[in-house]
Amino acid sequence: MIHEEIKTRILKIWDNYVADNKKVHDKRGNDLGDIDKERIEAIKVLKKMIAEFLQGKLPLGTFKTDIDSYNKQNNLWGFTAIKGQMFFNQLVKYSDADTSKLVSILKKVINEPADLNDALNKIEILDKFCSTIYDKAKDKRKAPNPKSVGYFLSYFWQIHNSEKWPIYYSSILLSFTELGMWEEPSSQKAGYESFYNLNDEVKSILSKHTGKAISNWDAEHAFWNFKKVSGSITVKAESKRKTEDSPKAETETVFEPNFELTDYLIPKVARLVELGSSIEKSSSAKGSAFEKLVAEIFKQLDFEVELLGQGSGRNPDVIIKFREENTAFIVDAKAYGSGYSMGIDDRAIKEYINHHCPKLQKEGYKKIGFIIVSNSFKTNFDSFINDITWNTDIKRFVLLTSEALLYLLAYKTKDKLTLSSVIESIVGFGNIVTAQNVINEFDDI
Repeated sequence: MIHEEIKTRILKIWDNYVADNKKVHDKRGNDLGDIDKERIEAIKVLKKMIAEFLQGKLPLGTFKTDIDSYNKQNNLWGFTAIKGQMFFNQLVKYSDADTSKLVSILKKVINEPADLNDALNKIEILDKFCSTIYDKAKDKRKAPNPKSVGYFLSYFWQIHNSEKWPIYYSSILLSFTELGMWEEPSSQKAGYESFYNLNDEVKSILSKHTGKAISNWDAEHAFWNFKKVSGSITVKAESKRKTEDSPKAETETVFEPNFELTDYLIPKVARLVELGSSIEKSSSAKGSAFEKLVAEIFKQLDFEVELLGQGSGRNPDVIIKFREENTAFIVDAKAYGSGYSMGIDDRAIKEYINHHCPKLQKEGYKKIGFIIVSNSFKTNFDSFINDITWNTDIKRFVLLTSEALLYLLAYKTKDKLTLSSVIESIVGFGNIVTAQNVINEFDDI
């Protein structure tokens, strides 16, 4: 049962969603328009593909490719991400030696369940099959993760019957968690059972509130990005962030991209992390090479780049500019393999700011930030960052890991992101920007 206090919050979320004209946004804030109308049309096509596979008219490889191709052109359910198509690709890849077994299993589990118990049995069947592969895999990043089973199957079930089957979205679970009505389940089977019943209860609450039937899609849209809806309430949630010295919380959800990073990077820049941790070069030579690679990556992100670097006196390594939005960043690249910590550089950073901010402002740059790029960061920088953003003209101070910078470039190349959206993401994250932050922003369901 949902507590009365949480019910009040649920109604507030719904009312704000309605007040915002029921707009639905993707993770980048883009308005998705009339997504329900598009889904209805897409379902007609997808149902035909699924039926032909279930009837044996469509081979597994062709079915996988056709689903992938259609969803890339009509990404209405987030299936192109890690728990959808990437999971499907890994399932097929790891089952090459016994494709017939996978075909038999998929025909059993992607068909619409007769009821909730049947659905849970189907989840258990695929979960066991994936777990056998996953547990034996040497590189688990390339194996089908059993934690994707609930989303993967519920996607197909919703194509069969959208009114009956809600999709097990990670983003909705995060919203439920922030509202205090979701706990990490013991299994995919238990998770989907809890989610299904909770979703039904939420729809019932909203139906009584509105006086009309609320669909799975209605509930999904309201909760999908509820914190982005104008006037939305802020819900205090227990922080699960890990510190450098604490172990990663077991409940922390880690997502991986649905592509190989190096597929979208030229070899020259792909070695940035490796260079940053190298012990073969002298510190001076390594630092210089690292600075140049960082500058090159920002150039590929479409910034106007001015490389200063070593030998140029008391200067930062790079100045990057985006004239269209009068935005600039002072960049310092730190090739510290064991992690960068604040100390003797405090005064130098302030000197860089005091020297370059007035020059940039004279050139018409109104928004100026400071970025430190390093493989990792060891100490807490919050006090220093607060001091800088309060007492200088720096609007945003960002600690950007080398890997995060590479993922920004990969997503920019892969998804043809604009520089505006890249900058918006950089300044929208917390003080320390990791690869996981970037992946969650651009690839999570």
